[in-house]
Parts: sequence; structure tokens; C-alpha cells
Amino acid sequence: MTEPLRGNCHCGNFRFEIASSDSSGTPANLGVSICACSLCTKLGCLWLPVNPNDFAITRDTGTVTTYRGLLFCKVCGTAVTSKHVGGPLQGQFLVNARAVAGFNPFQLGTRVIHVTASKKDPDDDDNQQIQKQVPSPMPVTGAGQDPVKHRGSCHCGNVSVELFVGLDELEIKEDNCSSCVRDAYIGTYPSKEQVRIHVREHTFEYRYGSKFNGIAHCQTCGVVVFTTVYGPPISLFDRLPAERKGRALAVYWKNMALQPVNVRVLDGVDLSPLTIQTTDEGVEGYVLPP
Repeated sequence: MTEPLRGNCHCGNFRFEIASSDSSGTPANLGVSICACSLCTKLGCLWLPVNPNDFAITRDTGTVTTYRGLLFCKVCGTAVTSKHVGGPLQGQFLVNARAVAGFNPFQLGTRVIHVTASKKDPDDDDNQQIQKQVPSPMPVTGAGQDPVKHRGSCHCGNVSVELFVGLDELEIKEDNCSSCVRDAYIGTYPSKEQVRIHVREHTFEYRYGSKFNGIAHCQTCGVVVFTTVYGPPISLFDRLPAERKGRALAVYWKNMALQPVNVRVLDGVDLSPLTIQTTDEGVEGYVLPP
């Protein structure tokens, strides 16, 4: 009998163990399923089918909530488990491998099963109705011209976004830091003038560590739609030598002008042909609170 797999939401309010009976039960050897339903596409979860009898909750402070069979933390937004309401994975108890300690999505290799969403998947039926509810912008250029290059939303449709610039003109980045690996966040970085976000107030924001960035999750479905750049206190730059201060401030103001958006929530965007800059930085420095 090997050690159990351990996992947690990012803030640590929900923690779990998965009993493992063989040597393949290690974070480096997990086989996962990628579901193509609309909810899983926006979440980016990597699902690990688990016998419910092998799953044990080791801490639950009451911060988790559910949405269409998905269990996620209302503090940090981490999706932890799911029991799909439709599709090929319907009825299975699934754990998000991204929440397992030591799991690295950049080292999956061939241990991935792609699951195609059923045409009768209720998630997709509902999402089609949701997209019809997303506000349409008023044209700001010539008559009849739509300046929006991309539209998107969380799964429930309460929070939506419009980009006035194409992804081919923007950087797209993904890393596996402790929070991004759990959120499956793929960021693109338009300026604030190039983005319109509807109903920001329906998000909850998670900030941790230096609190230089805030991650905005939909309150209802938990999907990350955008992040907010706060940066360090401006007074911090007064400590720098004059020759460095100017360059540092230029970077600061450039970052402060950005409105990062999660590419996964954009409608009709296929990730496979995109040029995504990946950084395999890992979770060094991430420590769970006692």
C-alpha cells in the first residue's frame, strides 16, 4: 500500500486524500480525462475517476459550494470534485487532478483520455441558452460594423467579456504556479481600453501572497473570467536607485494598464493552434496554512 494522494483547494479550506493501492498512484503518473462539455472547457479541469470509498475529506471549513455537480471553493475558486450531470462521464465520481499536490499538467505525456461531449449533454444545452443572454455591444465604429473580435462568458452567463482586439495580436501565457495550475488559467493581456467586462460585481476575488493580482471567479459557477492587476505599492519604487527606478516604473505602468482575460472563456476559440507561452515554474514557495 502506497501513501495516499493528497490535495486541496488553493486556500486550504478544503483538503482531501485519495487511497492508492499501487505504485501508479503518484502525481507524476496519474491518467486523466479531459471532458469537452462547455463547463469543463471553461474550467480546464483534468478529471481523475475515483472510487468514492477511496476519497476522504481531511478538512472542510464550509467554504465549498456546488454548481451542476461541480464542487468548488468560494474563497479561492478551486474546482475540487464533480459528478457530471450528463455526457460520457455522467454518474462517475471525479476529482480534479489539478488540485492534487505535486501534479504537473505540463508532464502529462500520453496519459490523457479525451472525452467528447454528448449532443444531449445538458451542460451544453444550457450553455447555448446562456450565450443568447450575453449582452451585445453597441457599435462604436461605422454603421453596421461590430468592433468586437471575441466574446465570452463564465458558464452560467452572469459575467461576460468582449475583446476589441484579436488573439493573434496578443500574448497568451500559461504557467503552473500553485494558483494557475488549479485554475487552469490561460491568460491573454489586452489593455483596459481593449476589453469590456459585464457584471464584474457578480465575481468574488481571490488575492494571496503579495496580493499584486486578483483572480475573479463567477460567484455562481466558479469559472475564472479575468484577473485584476494591482501591482506593488507605488512607494516601493522610491527605494530603487535612480538608474533603475525609471525602467521599473515603465514596467509598472505598462502592467497597470492591462486587463488580463482567461482565454478559456472565449467563445469558439480552439486552444490547439494558439501560440501559448508556457512557464514550468512549479509551486516553489507555496505553503499551506496549518
